Amino acid sequence: MTPFWKYSALGNTFVVLPASRPARARRLAWVARLCSERTGIGADGAVLVHAASRGLAIYNADGSRASLSGNGARCAAAWWFETRSLRVSQVRWQTDAGRILCRQRGRQVEVRIPPPAFESAAIPARTREPEVWRQTLILGHRLGRVRVCALSVGNPQCVVWGRPHPRNWREVGQALESHTLFPGKTNVVFVRKQGDTLDLRIWERGVGETDSSGTGAAAAAVVGVRLGRSPRRIQARMPGGAMDVHWLAGDEITLTCPVKPVAAGTWRGTGAP
Repeated sequence: MTPFWKYSALGNTFVVLPASRPARARRLAWVARLCSERTGIGADGAVLVHAASRGLAIYNADGSRASLSGNGARCAAAWWFETRSLRVSQVRWQTDAGRILCRQRGRQVEVRIPPPAFESAAIPARTREPEVWRQTLILGHRLGRVRVCALSVGNPQCVVWGRPHPRNWREVGQALESHTLFPGKTNVVFVRKQGDTLDLRIWERGVGETDSSGTGAAAAAVVGVRLGRSPRRIQARMPGGAMDVHWLAGDEITLTCPVKPVAAGTWRGTGAP
């Protein structure tokens, strides 16, 4: 039996579980059962925390491993702040995408993630072009063509900028997630500018539609800046709520939003850490 804590960052939910040793598996079948609403707790992902090393192993709802999740790291930080015997207000995590810093800001949690990478090899994208920037992809007769900008913000992101969102954005997101251009699949973000904010819809790799995404919001903001359509500091609005995004001059990105506890208990499924 393993204790668990479930948190929500603007409707993007993660189950946090302490791990006795660093997790190395690239896929964990029991995580898919844990995240299922039928066989487990129900969540968009799970985060295994190795306290001694401050190591995070982040998993999508289908049991596949994610290099980074801004909301996953944020939920793990909320758990850390809540359960430490001594009051702490910041923690530096080690993730598959490198070290990231989380800080408590009143009722919100800020996560600072590494600089974006635009090189095709860094995403990764299967192309001879140096970057996937304003590239038109063919999705078939029914879905037609779509213009995308791809980058990595610790995980692969495919951004579709337009107004309005496509009515069939879920189908387009699913098609882009597994497009042959992306050998490791990709997250997909649909963005439109509304006044001083960005309006987003998220299709997450290994999860599907989600109410919010920290790295998705980061990717949307970075693409907006690079296209000359938004400032380096902006608010990203998603179905789950608003997140403050700031692409710093040093190229790191800060993401700030509330995190709320949802549930706590004991997981009795097999294979847990």
